[in-house]
Amino acid sequence: MSNDVLVRRAQRNPLSEVREARHQRALQTSAIISGIAGVTAAALAVITFGLGA
Repeated sequence: MSNDVLVRRAQRNPLSEVREARHQRALQTSAIISGIAGVTAAALAVITFGLGA
């Protein structure tokens, strides 16, 4: 680890830690919702093509 990284970690504000954690949770939630939507769309496409055949 470089000294710059160590200095930045030492200077981090507790509020920025909370903000970063909130941001990570938002990204995870977004990824989960996108995954569910993608699987749902794929399933609907399979069902639609299956019924059309």
